[in-house]
Amino acid sequence: MEINYIIIGDSITYGIGDFENGGWATRFKNYIINQDDSKICSNYVHIAGFPGATSLDILNKINSILQTFRHEEFTNTVILSIGVNDTQVFNGEPKNNIEQYKSNIEKIVKIVTDKGCNLVILGLTKIESDEKFLWKPNKYYDNEIISEYDRDLKLILDYDTKLKELCKNNKIKYIPMQEVLRKEDFIDGLHPNHKGHKKIFEYIKEAVNEN
Repeated sequence: MEINYIIIGDSITYGIGDFENGGWATRFKNYIINQDDSKICSNYVHIAGFPGATSLDILNKINSILQTFRHEEFTNTVILSIGVNDTQVFNGEPKNNIEQYKSNIEKIVKIVTDKGCNLVILGLTKIESDEKFLWKPNKYYDNEIISEYDRDLKLILDYDTKLKELCKNNKIKYIPMQEVLRKEDFIDGLHPNHKGHKKIFEYIKEAVNEN
């Protein structure tokens, strides 16, 4: 089966923190490319990573991303990794509150599936610290908030009748990410280091390949 992968996400998808191999998405791309025995690519991988992006940013970009990278003659699989930046608390309020986040995700899912693409949704990764992590003045991340958004992301797929059916038919797959990284896997408290990116890649590779 010829698959056209479109990986969409934020700075972790972009590869920040992995100075050796360019991040988990680039590792995944190299893995897929190396499966081909000839100069003819039977699978493609496109990476659309935007540092600082929230679900709203991706919602605003999703149509143009699909227009650019979707391949009519291939099975198109979108791998979506977004949400941690939505949880960033700035002056006491998240960038996008949980209802806004859920609404954005639902709209993205509808656009992707209406285009006939399969969808792999990655859960939110944790940050390094169990305490509030001050990122910049008046800005911080908190694992409790991240976990709350992640639970609601899973609930969208569990309780929306249409999405639940799409999950059952393997058109949508959710991959939990909360337990993948450990404290030693971060370069700055937020972004994984090269070992962390390798862990993410290995985990996603196995999960994507599962029937």
